[in-house]
Amino acid sequence: MADAALLRVYICGRLAIEHADGVMRETEFPARQGRRLWAYLVLSRRRPVSRDELVDALWGTDIPDTWDATINALVSRLRRLLRNTPFTDEIGIRGEVGRYILYLPPGTFIDYERARSAIHATETSLRQADYDAALSEARVALEIASRGFLIGEEGPWIIGERQVLRDIQIRSLESTVEAELGRGNPALAELEARELIKLDPVYESGYRLLMRSLYAGGKATQLPAIMQRCRQALAEYASMEPSQETQRLFTELTSR
Repeated sequence: MADAALLRVYICGRLAIEHADGVMRETEFPARQGRRLWAYLVLSRRRPVSRDELVDALWGTDIPDTWDATINALVSRLRRLLRNTPFTDEIGIRGEVGRYILYLPPGTFIDYERARSAIHATETSLRQADYDAALSEARVALEIASRGFLIGEEGPWIIGERQVLRDIQIRSLESTVEAELGRGNPALAELEARELIKLDPVYESGYRLLMRSLYAGGKATQLPAIMQRCRQALAEYASMEPSQETQRLFTELTSR
């Protein structure tokens, strides 16, 4: 029996299945709809997925007349692909009446799930002031989440998963700044805070973290410019003013 720890499934960025005997790359998956089907089954692997749900995931409202036969063909092709791994008895797509479920060997690595567990571990470590552990896990979460998801494809569920990954990116950068400040590295914290603002120009936490980093690094003279940048971004993109929390932090830091 193959070692389950050697099976790695990637759905962030380019699709891939990696095992001891090699790698199945995105080009080996059955066309565009097959890639969507595989990603959806991986995300839903802990529960059965109905055919109606798959129809919506694959086509949305633009359902072809041949949808039933197409799903059958796509599932068959994915099953053949999975038989090329060393885990033939432990991996597959099980069909039941009107639904499917993906089963994988115990201990299979899935990058999307690793990103979610990493950001949870990051924030737990931060609360415990274990800054080295927080940084390590934050880097894992950020690297995976930054790859994107089903690039070039659209659909409500795809957009939803991209938002999950974007949220992980933001939380990873926030945690990295906090950890670097906790370790006494304001220059590194400043760099990460600037990346956070670049990722989301209207996310006020990024400006607050940047102001804290600049202050900790002896650059308090730059705070008015950052506050002005925050005001301009919020006004331009969201027709808003900085929150009381942001204004309060600015006042507190500039009055010391």
